Amino acid sequence: MTAPSFPPSVFHSMEALPSESILRKLYPDDVYPNGEYYTSPNGRVRYWLLGPPDGDKVVLIHGISVPALAYKNIGPFLAEKGLRVLLYDLHGRGYSEAPKRVLETSDYAVQLALLLQYVGWDSAKVVGFSMGGGITAAFTSLFPHLVDGKVVFIASAGLIEIPVGEDGNIRAPNRPKGSANPNLPALELRNLQGELLPGFQELLAHDMQYGPITGLDNAFKSLKDIETKGGKLQVLIIHGSQDDIVPVTEALKIKERVPQAEVVQIEDANHYLVIEDEHWLKVATSIATFLAN
Repeated sequence: MTAPSFPPSVFHSMEALPSESILRKLYPDDVYPNGEYYTSPNGRVRYWLLGPPDGDKVVLIHGISVPALAYKNIGPFLAEKGLRVLLYDLHGRGYSEAPKRVLETSDYAVQLALLLQYVGWDSAKVVGFSMGGGITAAFTSLFPHLVDGKVVFIASAGLIEIPVGEDGNIRAPNRPKGSANPNLPALELRNLQGELLPGFQELLAHDMQYGPITGLDNAFKSLKDIETKGGKLQVLIIHGSQDDIVPVTEALKIKERVPQAEVVQIEDANHYLVIEDEHWLKVATSIATFLAN
């Protein structure tokens, strides 16, 4: 048996693409100020810090295919409210590398734990969108001492039942339709990453089967009584009423498992409510109010 390589082999990120690449023009590495890299056991990770250094600390975790650009409005908004905001790209998305192996939910939780250690934070409030919600649940369950009392789930995955075909292979749930909202970069970002980043499509398939999209029932149930660095966990659930990717019924499933959670439904909002022009401000305001109380 051949010993694994050290450091492990990785799939390159957008960092390796030419500066004139259409993907880098759509998502430049200086989209936020104060961008840096740190070298993790699973490859280089891109992160940004916004807002006053002495502000309350909050981490924003993006979803399965749209990297940290998903928070292009919400991140700066929270920083202007006085919060110290940490954004980063998950392994295999945007400017973060991914190892050439299957990533499991615990890998994503550890990615954040190591990042917090690297930037010198002993704890933070955590916000997760879509698959980032599943990561938030797993991270809080595994590392409650790193969570400062509050988490937010936005259009959260983690409890989705992934259908399996007769051949035994998983069937992906609905994906964003290009005609749903022509102003959203979600479809273009996903497609370009699939074309230009090696391993991207395989990574998404693995996330559906092994990652934070599904199978996190125990993680969510643990949040009911968990004690964090900031005391008993407070939870906010935000979901769009017209979400056709992660149905609003998923929010109710989380509420059943985490009864102390507050639920905010954004009327007429679709899955990408964090970047929809008509809805992101409602989401941002709900987050800011919850974190401030």
